[in-house]
Amino acid sequence: MIRTLAPTRPLSPALVWSGLGMLVFTACLVGIFARPIGFLSAFWPANALVLGLLVRYPTLARPPAWIAAGLGYVAADLVTGSHWGMALWLNAANLLGATVGWLVLRRLDESILRLRRTVSALYLLLAALAASAVGALAGCGAAPVYFNAPWSDLLSLWFSTELMNYMLIVPVVLALPRADDPPSGHPSAQGASLLWRAAPLGSLLLAEGVRTFVGGPGMLAFVVPGLLWCALSYSTFTACLLSLVVCLWTMAGVATGVLNFTPAHAGDVFSLRVGVTLLALGPLAVACASAARAEALRRLAHAKRHDDLTGVLARRALLKQGERVLAQHQRGCAGAAVMVVDVDHFKQVNDRHGHRAGDRLLIGIAQTIAGTLRGEDLLGRMGGEEFAVVLPGVSPAEAHAMAEHLRKAVEQQAFSVGDDGPRGPHGNTPGGPQNATVSIGLVHSATLGGDADMEVMLLAADTALYRAKAEGRNRVVVG
Repeated sequence: MIRTLAPTRPLSPALVWSGLGMLVFTACLVGIFARPIGFLSAFWPANALVLGLLVRYPTLARPPAWIAAGLGYVAADLVTGSHWGMALWLNAANLLGATVGWLVLRRLDESILRLRRTVSALYLLLAALAASAVGALAGCGAAPVYFNAPWSDLLSLWFSTELMNYMLIVPVVLALPRADDPPSGHPSAQGASLLWRAAPLGSLLLAEGVRTFVGGPGMLAFVVPGLLWCALSYSTFTACLLSLVVCLWTMAGVATGVLNFTPAHAGDVFSLRVGVTLLALGPLAVACASAARAEALRRLAHAKRHDDLTGVLARRALLKQGERVLAQHQRGCAGAAVMVVDVDHFKQVNDRHGHRAGDRLLIGIAQTIAGTLRGEDLLGRMGGEEFAVVLPGVSPAEAHAMAEHLRKAVEQQAFSVGDDGPRGPHGNTPGGPQNATVSIGLVHSATLGGDADMEVMLLAADTALYRAKAEGRNRVVVG
Protein backbone atom coordinates (compact mmCIF):
# COMPACT_ATOMS: atom_id res chain seq x y z
CA MET A 1 0.00 0.00 0.00
CA ILE A 2 1.40 3.38 -1.05
CA ARG A 3 1.03 6.11 1.52
CA THR A 4 0.88 9.72 0.51
CA LEU A 5 1.69 12.67 2.69
CA ALA A 6 -1.16 15.00 3.48
CA PRO A 7 -0.71 18.35 1.71
CA THR A 8 0.75 20.99 3.96
CA ARG A 9 -0.99 24.31 4.25
CA PRO A 10 1.21 27.22 3.09
CA LEU A 11 2.17 29.74 5.71
CA SER A 12 0.36 33.04 5.62
CA PRO A 13 2.42 35.95 4.20
CA ALA A 14 2.04 37.92 7.44
CA LEU A 15 3.56 35.02 9.38
CA VAL A 16 6.44 34.75 6.90
CA TRP A 17 7.27 38.46 7.10
CA SER A 18 7.00 38.43 10.89
CA GLY A 19 9.30 35.43 11.06
CA LEU A 20 11.85 37.14 8.85
CA GLY A 21 11.76 40.27 10.96
CA MET A 22 12.23 38.28 14.17
CA LEU A 23 15.11 36.32 12.64
CA VAL A 24 16.87 39.53 11.61
CA PHE A 25 16.19 41.04 15.03
CA THR A 26 17.73 38.01 16.77
CA ALA A 27 20.75 37.92 14.45
CA CYS A 28 21.34 41.62 15.06
CA LEU A 29 21.28 41.05 18.83
CA VAL A 30 23.96 38.37 18.39
CA GLY A 31 26.08 40.88 16.50
CA ILE A 32 25.44 43.68 18.99
CA PHE A 33 26.52 41.54 21.93
CA ALA A 34 29.73 40.76 19.99
CA ARG A 35 30.41 44.48 19.54
CA PRO A 36 33.41 46.09 21.17
CA ILE A 37 32.49 49.04 23.37
CA GLY A 38 31.95 52.07 21.20
CA PHE A 39 32.43 50.49 17.78
CA LEU A 40 31.12 48.01 15.19
CA SER A 41 30.46 44.34 15.84
CA ALA A 42 33.22 41.76 15.52
CA PHE A 43 30.68 39.32 14.03
CA TRP A 44 27.52 40.44 12.25
CA PRO A 45 25.47 37.52 10.80
CA ALA A 46 22.25 39.41 9.97
CA ASN A 47 23.23 40.69 6.51
CA ALA A 48 24.45 37.29 5.34
CA LEU A 49 21.26 35.63 6.61
CA VAL A 50 19.09 38.13 4.75
CA LEU A 51 21.04 37.62 1.52
CA GLY A 52 21.00 33.84 1.84
CA LEU A 53 17.26 33.67 2.54
CA LEU A 54 16.32 36.02 -0.31
CA VAL A 55 18.37 33.98 -2.76
CA ARG A 56 17.36 30.57 -1.39
CA TYR A 57 13.62 31.43 -1.39
CA PRO A 58 12.92 33.70 -4.40
CA THR A 59 9.23 34.05 -3.48
CA LEU A 60 10.36 35.76 -0.29
CA ALA A 61 11.97 38.60 -2.23
CA ARG A 62 9.05 41.04 -2.08
CA PRO A 63 8.84 44.61 -0.71
CA PRO A 64 7.39 43.35 2.62
CA ALA A 65 10.56 41.29 3.12
CA TRP A 66 12.75 44.38 2.96
CA ILE A 67 10.38 46.26 5.25
CA ALA A 68 10.35 43.41 7.79
CA ALA A 69 14.13 43.08 7.67
CA GLY A 70 14.57 46.85 8.06
CA LEU A 71 12.29 46.90 11.09
CA GLY A 72 14.24 44.00 12.61
CA TYR A 73 17.53 45.84 12.09
CA VAL A 74 16.38 49.12 13.59
CA ALA A 75 14.48 47.53 16.48
CA ALA A 76 17.56 45.60 17.62
CA ASP A 77 19.65 48.78 17.74
CA LEU A 78 16.99 50.81 19.49
CA VAL A 79 16.26 48.29 22.24
CA THR A 80 19.99 48.13 23.02
CA GLY A 81 20.28 51.89 23.41
CA SER A 82 21.56 53.11 20.05
CA HIS A 83 20.76 56.58 18.77
CA TRP A 84 17.98 56.90 16.18
CA GLY A 85 20.25 58.49 13.61
CA MET A 86 22.99 55.90 13.94
CA ALA A 87 20.48 53.05 13.83
CA LEU A 88 18.89 54.33 10.62
CA TRP A 89 22.19 55.11 8.90
CA LEU A 90 24.05 51.90 9.68
CA ASN A 91 21.12 49.60 9.08
CA ALA A 92 20.23 51.29 5.80
CA ALA A 93 23.80 50.47 4.74
CA ASN A 94 23.36 46.90 5.99
CA LEU A 95 20.18 46.40 3.98
CA LEU A 96 21.67 48.07 0.90
CA GLY A 97 24.67 45.73 0.94
CA ALA A 98 22.49 42.63 1.21
CA THR A 99 20.28 43.93 -1.60
CA VAL A 100 23.27 44.41 -3.90
CA GLY A 101 24.38 40.83 -3.25
CA TRP A 102 20.85 39.63 -4.06
CA LEU A 103 20.86 41.59 -7.32
CA VAL A 104 24.11 39.88 -8.34
CA LEU A 105 22.82 36.37 -7.61
CA ARG A 106 19.09 36.53 -8.32
CA ARG A 107 19.18 35.60 -12.02
CA LEU A 108 21.68 32.75 -11.77
CA ASP A 109 20.74 29.16 -12.50
CA GLU A 110 19.38 27.22 -9.52
CA SER A 111 22.16 24.64 -9.76
CA ILE A 112 24.70 27.44 -9.27
CA LEU A 113 22.82 28.85 -6.31
CA ARG A 114 22.47 25.38 -4.75
CA LEU A 115 26.29 25.10 -4.95
CA ARG A 116 26.24 22.26 -7.48
CA ARG A 117 28.42 23.85 -10.15
CA THR A 118 32.15 24.42 -10.18
CA VAL A 119 31.61 28.17 -10.68
CA SER A 120 29.29 28.51 -7.66
CA ALA A 121 32.08 29.58 -5.31
CA LEU A 122 33.27 32.23 -7.78
CA TYR A 123 29.81 33.77 -8.13
CA LEU A 124 29.38 33.79 -4.35
CA LEU A 125 32.72 35.54 -3.97
CA LEU A 126 31.76 38.18 -6.57
CA ALA A 127 28.42 38.78 -4.84
CA ALA A 128 30.11 39.00 -1.44
CA LEU A 129 32.68 41.48 -2.74
CA ALA A 130 29.99 43.68 -4.29
CA ALA A 131 27.73 43.55 -1.24
CA SER A 132 30.59 44.24 1.18
CA ALA A 133 31.97 47.12 -0.86
CA VAL A 134 28.60 48.87 -1.31
CA GLY A 135 27.61 48.38 2.33
CA ALA A 136 30.97 49.64 3.56
CA LEU A 137 30.88 52.70 1.30
CA ALA A 138 27.34 53.52 2.43
CA GLY A 139 28.15 53.17 6.12
CA CYS A 140 31.72 54.41 6.49
CA GLY A 141 30.66 58.04 6.71
CA ALA A 142 29.23 57.33 10.14
CA ALA A 143 32.71 56.84 11.63
CA PRO A 144 33.61 60.49 12.30
CA VAL A 145 30.01 61.31 13.29
CA TYR A 146 29.30 58.56 15.82
CA PHE A 147 32.64 56.83 16.56
CA ASN A 148 35.16 59.66 16.43
CA ALA A 149 37.28 57.65 13.99
CA PRO A 150 38.48 58.15 10.40
CA TRP A 151 36.03 56.97 7.74
CA SER A 152 38.80 54.88 6.14
CA ASP A 153 39.11 52.72 9.27
CA LEU A 154 35.38 52.02 9.29
CA LEU A 155 35.49 51.27 5.57
CA SER A 156 38.24 48.69 6.12
CA LEU A 157 36.62 47.02 9.12
CA TRP A 158 33.11 47.01 7.62
CA PHE A 159 34.27 45.57 4.30
CA SER A 160 36.37 42.81 5.86
CA THR A 161 33.75 41.65 8.36
CA GLU A 162 30.99 41.65 5.75
CA LEU A 163 33.13 39.72 3.25
CA MET A 164 33.93 37.10 5.87
CA ASN A 165 30.33 36.79 7.06
CA TYR A 166 28.93 36.47 3.54
CA MET A 167 31.43 33.77 2.54
CA LEU A 168 30.87 31.78 5.73
CA ILE A 169 27.10 32.04 6.28
CA VAL A 170 25.51 32.36 2.82
CA PRO A 171 26.84 28.97 1.60
CA VAL A 172 25.31 27.25 4.65
CA VAL A 173 21.90 28.80 3.91
CA LEU A 174 22.04 27.97 0.18
CA ALA A 175 23.16 24.38 0.74
CA LEU A 176 20.61 23.64 3.46
CA PRO A 177 19.13 20.22 2.51
CA ARG A 178 15.64 19.88 1.06
CA ALA A 179 13.35 16.86 1.09
CA ASP A 180 13.69 16.32 -2.68
CA ASP A 181 17.49 16.48 -2.74
CA PRO A 182 19.39 13.45 -4.12
CA PRO A 183 21.55 11.40 -1.72
CA SER A 184 24.24 13.61 -0.24
CA GLY A 185 27.93 13.01 0.05
CA HIS A 186 30.52 11.77 -2.39
CA PRO A 187 29.54 8.58 -4.27
CA SER A 188 32.70 6.80 -3.12
CA ALA A 189 31.72 7.35 0.53
CA GLN A 190 28.39 5.55 0.17
CA GLY A 191 28.57 2.17 1.87
CA ALA A 192 31.83 3.02 3.65
CA SER A 193 32.30 2.06 7.28
CA LEU A 194 31.43 4.49 10.06
CA LEU A 195 35.10 4.78 11.01
CA TRP A 196 36.09 5.77 7.47
CA ARG A 197 33.26 8.29 7.18
CA ALA A 198 34.38 9.89 10.45
CA ALA A 199 38.04 10.07 9.38
CA PRO A 200 37.83 13.52 7.66
CA LEU A 201 36.23 15.04 10.76
CA GLY A 202 38.85 13.34 12.92
CA SER A 203 41.64 14.85 10.84
CA LEU A 204 40.07 18.28 11.32
CA LEU A 205 39.97 17.87 15.09
CA LEU A 206 43.55 16.60 15.06
CA ALA A 207 44.68 19.67 13.10
CA GLU A 208 42.98 21.92 15.64
CA GLY A 209 44.90 20.24 18.43
CA VAL A 210 48.21 20.43 16.56
CA ARG A 211 47.93 24.11 15.75
CA THR A 212 46.95 24.92 19.34
CA PHE A 213 50.11 23.16 20.49
CA VAL A 214 52.45 24.51 17.78
CA GLY A 215 51.08 28.05 17.36
CA GLY A 216 53.00 30.55 15.28
CA PRO A 217 52.08 32.65 12.22
CA GLY A 218 51.36 29.58 10.06
CA MET A 219 48.68 28.17 12.36
CA LEU A 220 45.91 29.63 10.20
CA ALA A 221 46.58 27.03 7.47
CA PHE A 222 46.94 23.93 9.66
CA VAL A 223 43.28 22.99 9.17
CA VAL A 224 43.29 23.31 5.38
CA PRO A 225 43.95 19.59 4.63
CA GLY A 226 41.18 18.53 7.02
CA LEU A 227 38.71 21.03 5.53
CA LEU A 228 39.53 19.86 2.00
CA TRP A 229 39.08 16.22 2.98
CA CYS A 230 35.71 17.05 4.52
CA ALA A 231 34.71 18.93 1.36
CA LEU A 232 35.54 15.86 -0.73
CA SER A 233 33.83 13.39 1.60
CA TYR A 234 30.70 15.05 2.97
CA SER A 235 27.71 16.87 1.53
CA THR A 236 28.11 20.51 0.55
CA PHE A 237 25.98 21.61 3.50
CA THR A 238 28.06 19.64 6.00
CA ALA A 239 31.31 20.93 4.49
CA CYS A 240 30.09 24.55 4.61
CA LEU A 241 28.86 24.16 8.19
CA LEU A 242 32.21 22.72 9.31
CA SER A 243 34.00 25.52 7.50
CA LEU A 244 31.84 28.11 9.30
CA VAL A 245 32.58 26.61 12.72
CA VAL A 246 36.31 26.16 12.10
CA CYS A 247 36.82 29.62 10.60
CA LEU A 248 34.96 31.42 13.39
CA TRP A 249 36.89 29.39 15.95
CA THR A 250 40.11 30.27 14.15
CA MET A 251 39.34 33.97 14.15
CA ALA A 252 38.41 33.91 17.82
CA GLY A 253 41.51 31.90 18.72
CA VAL A 254 43.89 34.18 16.83
CA ALA A 255 42.30 37.39 18.09
CA THR A 256 41.87 36.47 21.76
CA GLY A 257 44.16 38.61 23.83
CA VAL A 258 45.91 39.97 20.73
CA LEU A 259 43.45 42.01 18.70
CA ASN A 260 40.65 44.39 19.52
CA PHE A 261 38.15 44.92 16.70
CA THR A 262 38.49 48.70 16.78
CA PRO A 263 40.28 51.27 14.56
CA ALA A 264 43.42 50.83 16.71
CA HIS A 265 43.96 47.41 15.08
CA ALA A 266 42.21 48.07 11.76
CA GLY A 267 45.08 46.79 9.59
CA ASP A 268 45.59 43.56 11.54
CA VAL A 269 41.85 42.88 11.76
CA PHE A 270 41.48 43.41 8.00
CA SER A 271 44.31 40.97 7.32
CA LEU A 272 42.87 38.36 9.71
CA ARG A 273 39.35 38.53 8.28
CA VAL A 274 40.50 38.36 4.67
CA GLY A 275 42.74 35.43 5.60
CA VAL A 276 39.81 33.62 7.22
CA THR A 277 37.68 34.33 4.14
CA LEU A 278 40.29 32.81 1.86
CA LEU A 279 40.60 29.88 4.27
CA ALA A 280 36.89 29.19 3.71
CA LEU A 281 37.02 29.79 -0.05
CA GLY A 282 39.22 26.77 -0.84
CA PRO A 283 37.01 24.13 0.82
CA LEU A 284 33.90 25.83 -0.59
CA ALA A 285 35.28 25.60 -4.13
CA VAL A 286 36.22 21.94 -3.60
CA ALA A 287 32.78 21.14 -2.15
CA CYS A 288 31.06 22.78 -5.14
CA ALA A 289 33.28 20.90 -7.60
CA SER A 290 32.65 17.64 -5.75
CA ALA A 291 28.88 18.26 -5.81
CA ALA A 292 29.03 19.07 -9.53
CA ARG A 293 30.90 15.84 -10.19
CA ALA A 294 28.44 13.81 -8.12
CA GLU A 295 25.53 15.43 -9.98
CA ALA A 296 27.14 14.62 -13.33
CA LEU A 297 27.62 10.99 -12.27
CA ARG A 298 23.98 10.77 -11.17
CA ARG A 299 22.80 12.18 -14.49
CA LEU A 300 25.04 9.82 -16.41
CA ALA A 301 23.76 6.83 -14.43
CA HIS A 302 20.17 7.99 -15.00
CA ALA A 303 20.79 8.42 -18.74
CA LYS A 304 22.24 4.90 -18.96
CA ARG A 305 19.22 3.40 -17.20
CA HIS A 306 16.43 5.40 -18.85
CA ASP A 307 15.09 5.93 -22.34
CA ASP A 308 16.03 9.40 -23.54
CA LEU A 309 12.64 10.05 -25.20
CA THR A 310 10.01 8.76 -22.78
CA GLY A 311 11.98 8.76 -19.53
CA VAL A 312 11.00 5.17 -18.66
CA LEU A 313 13.58 2.44 -18.12
CA ALA A 314 15.76 1.52 -21.08
CA ARG A 315 15.70 -2.07 -22.35
CA ARG A 316 18.92 -3.16 -20.63
CA ALA A 317 17.95 -1.60 -17.29
CA LEU A 318 14.49 -3.17 -17.47
CA LEU A 319 15.97 -6.62 -18.14
CA LYS A 320 18.41 -6.28 -15.26
CA GLN A 321 15.91 -4.94 -12.71
CA GLY A 322 13.18 -7.28 -13.95
CA GLU A 323 15.45 -10.29 -13.42
CA ARG A 324 15.91 -9.31 -9.77
CA VAL A 325 12.19 -8.71 -9.28
CA LEU A 326 11.26 -12.07 -10.81
CA ALA A 327 13.81 -13.89 -8.67
CA GLN A 328 12.24 -12.36 -5.54
CA HIS A 329 8.58 -12.97 -6.41
CA GLN A 330 8.09 -15.87 -8.77
CA ARG A 331 8.65 -18.42 -6.01
CA GLY A 332 6.18 -16.68 -3.72
CA CYS A 333 2.52 -17.45 -3.35
CA ALA A 334 1.49 -14.71 -5.79
CA GLY A 335 4.27 -14.78 -8.36
CA ALA A 336 4.92 -12.12 -10.98
CA ALA A 337 3.67 -11.16 -14.42
CA VAL A 338 5.17 -9.56 -17.52
CA MET A 339 3.28 -7.77 -20.26
CA VAL A 340 4.45 -6.41 -23.60
CA VAL A 341 2.53 -3.36 -24.84
CA ASP A 342 2.56 -2.27 -28.48
CA VAL A 343 0.98 0.89 -29.91
CA ASP A 344 -1.51 0.03 -32.65
CA HIS A 345 -1.03 1.56 -36.12
CA PHE A 346 1.85 3.70 -34.93
CA LYS A 347 3.35 3.94 -38.43
CA GLN A 348 0.23 5.74 -39.62
CA VAL A 349 0.77 8.45 -37.01
CA ASN A 350 4.31 9.03 -38.30
CA ASP A 351 3.17 9.02 -41.92
CA ARG A 352 0.24 11.40 -41.41
CA HIS A 353 1.56 13.76 -38.77
CA GLY A 354 5.34 13.45 -38.80
CA HIS A 355 7.91 11.82 -36.56
CA ARG A 356 7.81 14.56 -33.94
CA ALA A 357 4.09 13.88 -33.50
CA GLY A 358 4.92 10.19 -33.15
CA ASP A 359 7.47 10.99 -30.46
CA ARG A 360 4.91 13.08 -28.57
CA LEU A 361 2.43 10.23 -28.79
CA LEU A 362 4.97 7.78 -27.35
CA ILE A 363 5.71 10.18 -24.50
CA GLY A 364 1.99 10.59 -23.74
CA ILE A 365 1.35 6.84 -23.84
CA ALA A 366 4.32 6.17 -21.56
CA GLN A 367 2.96 8.71 -19.08
CA THR A 368 -0.51 7.15 -19.25
CA ILE A 369 0.86 3.66 -18.66
CA ALA A 370 2.98 4.87 -15.76
CA GLY A 371 -0.11 6.48 -14.24
CA THR A 372 -1.90 3.10 -14.10
CA LEU A 373 0.96 1.24 -12.39
CA ARG A 374 1.89 0.79 -8.75
CA GLY A 375 5.06 2.11 -7.20
CA GLU A 376 6.77 -1.29 -7.27
CA ASP A 377 5.98 -2.06 -10.92
CA LEU A 378 8.62 -1.64 -13.63
CA LEU A 379 8.01 0.08 -16.97
CA GLY A 380 10.53 0.13 -19.81
CA ARG A 381 10.73 0.85 -23.52
CA MET A 382 11.89 -2.14 -25.54
CA GLY A 383 12.32 -0.14 -28.74
CA GLY A 384 10.19 1.68 -31.28
CA GLU A 385 6.57 1.73 -30.12
CA GLU A 386 6.90 -1.29 -27.81
CA PHE A 387 6.93 -1.17 -24.02
CA ALA A 388 7.23 -3.87 -21.35
CA VAL A 389 5.88 -3.95 -17.80
CA VAL A 390 6.90 -6.17 -14.88
CA LEU A 391 4.21 -6.70 -12.22
CA PRO A 392 5.58 -8.28 -9.02
CA GLY A 393 3.39 -9.91 -6.38
CA VAL A 394 0.21 -10.36 -8.44
CA SER A 395 -1.99 -13.34 -9.19
CA PRO A 396 -2.93 -14.19 -12.80
CA ALA A 397 -6.39 -12.64 -12.32
CA GLU A 398 -4.92 -9.45 -10.81
CA ALA A 399 -2.41 -9.18 -13.63
CA HIS A 400 -5.16 -9.52 -16.25
CA ALA A 401 -7.26 -6.87 -14.52
CA MET A 402 -4.29 -4.49 -14.44
CA ALA A 403 -3.59 -5.09 -18.15
CA GLU A 404 -7.22 -4.35 -19.04
CA HIS A 405 -7.13 -1.21 -16.91
CA LEU A 406 -4.00 -0.08 -18.75
CA ARG A 407 -5.54 -0.77 -22.17
CA LYS A 408 -8.71 1.18 -21.35
CA ALA A 409 -6.72 4.10 -19.91
CA VAL A 410 -4.85 4.49 -23.21
CA GLU A 411 -8.00 4.06 -25.28
CA GLN A 412 -9.86 6.75 -23.35
CA GLN A 413 -7.00 9.27 -23.37
CA ALA A 414 -6.81 11.99 -26.03
CA PHE A 415 -3.15 12.73 -26.75
CA SER A 416 -2.01 16.18 -27.82
CA VAL A 417 0.67 15.38 -30.38
CA GLY A 418 0.73 18.52 -32.55
CA ASP A 419 1.35 18.10 -36.26
CA ASP A 420 4.42 18.38 -38.49
CA GLY A 421 2.42 17.86 -41.68
CA PRO A 422 1.30 20.51 -44.20
CA ARG A 423 -0.65 23.41 -42.82
CA GLY A 424 -4.06 24.56 -43.98
CA PRO A 425 -4.74 27.71 -46.01
CA HIS A 426 -5.02 29.83 -42.86
CA GLY A 427 -1.85 28.46 -41.25
CA ASN A 428 -3.68 26.05 -38.95
CA THR A 429 -2.52 22.49 -38.44
CA PRO A 430 -4.96 19.79 -39.49
CA GLY A 431 -6.34 17.37 -36.97
CA GLY A 432 -6.32 17.78 -33.21
CA PRO A 433 -5.91 15.54 -30.18
CA GLN A 434 -5.13 12.01 -31.28
CA ASN A 435 -6.62 8.83 -29.88
CA ALA A 436 -4.59 5.65 -29.74
CA THR A 437 -4.99 2.05 -28.70
CA VAL A 438 -2.54 -0.62 -27.57
CA SER A 439 -2.32 -4.38 -27.88
CA ILE A 440 -1.02 -6.29 -24.88
CA GLY A 441 0.54 -9.71 -24.49
CA LEU A 442 0.48 -10.96 -20.89
CA VAL A 443 2.19 -13.91 -19.23
CA HIS A 444 2.33 -15.00 -15.57
CA SER A 445 5.20 -16.86 -13.95
CA ALA A 446 2.82 -19.58 -12.72
CA THR A 447 2.16 -20.68 -16.32
CA LEU A 448 5.89 -21.16 -17.03
CA GLY A 449 6.77 -23.43 -14.12
CA GLY A 450 7.83 -20.77 -11.60
CA ASP A 451 11.49 -20.57 -12.59
CA ALA A 452 11.43 -18.72 -15.92
CA ASP A 453 13.86 -15.85 -16.34
CA MET A 454 13.13 -12.42 -17.80
CA GLU A 455 14.04 -13.37 -21.37
CA VAL A 456 11.74 -16.39 -21.35
CA MET A 457 8.81 -14.41 -19.95
CA LEU A 458 9.32 -11.60 -22.45
CA LEU A 459 9.37 -14.11 -25.30
CA ALA A 460 6.12 -15.68 -24.07
CA ALA A 461 4.49 -12.26 -23.65
CA ASP A 462 5.68 -11.24 -27.11
CA THR A 463 4.06 -14.36 -28.59
CA ALA A 464 0.78 -13.42 -26.88
CA LEU A 465 1.15 -9.90 -28.28
CA TYR A 466 1.33 -11.23 -31.84
CA ARG A 467 -1.90 -13.09 -31.21
CA ALA A 468 -3.53 -9.87 -29.94
CA LYS A 469 -2.46 -8.13 -33.14
CA ALA A 470 -3.78 -10.97 -35.30
CA GLU A 471 -7.12 -11.02 -33.49
CA GLY A 472 -7.85 -7.37 -34.23
CA ARG A 473 -5.66 -5.24 -31.88
CA ASN A 474 -6.76 -3.16 -28.86
CA ARG A 475 -7.04 -6.22 -26.64
CA VAL A 476 -5.22 -8.24 -23.99
CA VAL A 477 -4.16 -11.81 -24.79
CA VAL A 478 -2.82 -14.08 -22.07
CA GLY A 479 0.01 -16.43 -22.99
